[in-house]
Amino acid sequence: MRLPAAVILVLVARLAVATLAAAQGANEEAPPDPIPPRIELGAAGGVAATSPEFGVLASLPFGDHLSLDVSLGHLTRVWRAPPYMISQAQIRVPFRKHLRSRRSLLVGVTHVAPYAESDDDSGIWGTDRPFTYPHVGTSLQWSLGSRADFRLDTQVVIQFNDAIIPVVPRAVGAFVWHPETGGGE
Repeated sequence: MRLPAAVILVLVARLAVATLAAAQGANEEAPPDPIPPRIELGAAGGVAATSPEFGVLASLPFGDHLSLDVSLGHLTRVWRAPPYMISQAQIRVPFRKHLRSRRSLLVGVTHVAPYAESDDDSGIWGTDRPFTYPHVGTSLQWSLGSRADFRLDTQVVIQFNDAIIPVVPRAVGAFVWHPETGGGE
């Protein structure tokens, strides 16, 4: 009985030592240079709740680390919901400024308006009138080269007045262009 317990203890100790050694080696590398403030323009596609979406976005530097993002999109007609125009304004706050693949917190407002009045107040948004709600989410961005990145934004639009569906999920992928920043890391 003691031999199996001793073998397990030795294996756990070796695993712990190997994990600590690997963690120390990773800390020796210097972090990459921070991404400089830059303008980004992109074409996007995704889904808001059940509606496919396509549109454009722009990101403008706002200080050394923040970005102000604006976007305009088209939500296609799905089931009984009319087509909508969706626009957003948000602040993007990087979790760590030195990461080349940007990981950021998104906080902003979403404005949704149907293109035409509908006879039916159904669909995921439940209204045929324009409305504005806050949203929160994350943005993940990976470099594709010195002038292009791929960006994935995931968000929840918070509807305070809807007891059935209090939040609407939204995910958008975009290819963004920006001025050359050197090395496509």
